[in-house]
Amino acid sequence: MNISSICTRRLVAVDGGSTLFQAAAMMREQHVGALVITHSVGAGACVTGIVTDRDLVIEVLAQGLDPAGMKVGELASETIVSVSESADLADAMAVMEAHGVRRVLVTDAEERVVGIVALDDLMDACAEEIAGLSRVIRSGLQRETSQVDDTPPMPPLPLRVPSVGTAGWNTVVG
Repeated sequence: MNISSICTRRLVAVDGGSTLFQAAAMMREQHVGALVITHSVGAGACVTGIVTDRDLVIEVLAQGLDPAGMKVGELASETIVSVSESADLADAMAVMEAHGVRRVLVTDAEERVVGIVALDDLMDACAEEIAGLSRVIRSGLQRETSQVDDTPPMPPLPLRVPSVGTAGWNTVVG
């Protein structure tokens, strides 16, 4: 399974000069936990980073910084973490682990940003694969138990329990 099949293609972008309040409002309005930070270049825009709801909490609020005077571009890391859409799940996990992030941008063959993949997406994909393995096991067990077995069932065995006050297994029940 490759990243192209699980990444989110709907990206929400914010200009790096926007305030943190504007970014937080945009996250709420668009129901996303991450925004792609852009900077205007000529007639287009260039991706300069990503900001997450976690960044707002951990890097600003939890440190007692004043969000009113900060621009969203100030939170962007100097390193843009991305993975190719042709990468597999293990590649994306390795990139996340190496950079200590929970989301990475997804790029196409021309290195244009085409999506984003989050740790949650990877966990869902892995869970689906494990569920598939479980179905394989159940199918094999079902096939085995559906075969006619002419062997008579084994009679119940007596249950041995220790006598009260002794350490021996003397009493037979049933």
